[in-house]
Amino acid sequence: MVMQIADYVKPSSPAEAYALLQQRPDAVVLGGCAMLRLGRRRIGLAIDLFEAGLDFVRRDGHRLEVGAMVSFRRLETDPLLQEYAGGVLPRAVRNIVGVQQRNLFSVGGTIHGKYGFSNLLTVLLALDATVVFHGAGPVPLAEHLAGDGRRRDIVEKIVLPAGELQASYRMVTRTRSDFALLNAAVACRPGAFRVAVGARPRVAALARQAMALLDGGTGPETAPDAGNLAASELSFGSDLRASAHYRRRICRVLVRRAVEDVLA
Repeated sequence: MVMQIADYVKPSSPAEAYALLQQRPDAVVLGGCAMLRLGRRRIGLAIDLFEAGLDFVRRDGHRLEVGAMVSFRRLETDPLLQEYAGGVLPRAVRNIVGVQQRNLFSVGGTIHGKYGFSNLLTVLLALDATVVFHGAGPVPLAEHLAGDGRRRDIVEKIVLPAGELQASYRMVTRTRSDFALLNAAVACRPGAFRVAVGARPRVAALARQAMALLDGGTGPETAPDAGNLAASELSFGSDLRASAHYRRRICRVLVRRAVEDVLA
């Protein structure tokens, strides 16, 4: 496959990148290029964010901020992220393909692409992450994923909420390093649960009926009931990896186990 680029720039800030993106209808933003490079296409202006100052993981008060150019490898190894929510983010990405590919996949590219197979989006959705765009400003990840199409904007960072938080990530794959046939994440803070299911093979979505059940109180039967609700309320599709029927059945198990993890 061949990618042809007419003009190439390395802006030094998100503001410069955003201005170029608005000026040129044929402009395309380059992050890690893990997925972009797989397509055959012509790009009028390639905007490389490598030097735009978006590769950071830092505290802002008690919250965590993760820059758009942070790679999956850094998600896997960063000390702050290993501490946050019991290290659920490193666990979600650590087996994706190989280290070389995890050095290419970026947080911003994954958020912009809204990939249905993404492990990361499922976990971020359960964690109630906020996406900060340069033009649109802060947008809840759930709102971004539910919207049509892709924003013509620059992803600057994600913001992860502070406070006491327990989280779990579960998935089923054919091989250890393959994309998930289905994945699920559950996060719990006092009085509030969030349940997300992805690789349906559609983009990750919240199981709101399961969340409402869990918010109403937990007992020995709650985890199986939450799994059953999530499987019944969400839609599933078929592809080469798995059928819709199989995904629905697996959803019950993954959500149940993730709920049991956070309640343990």
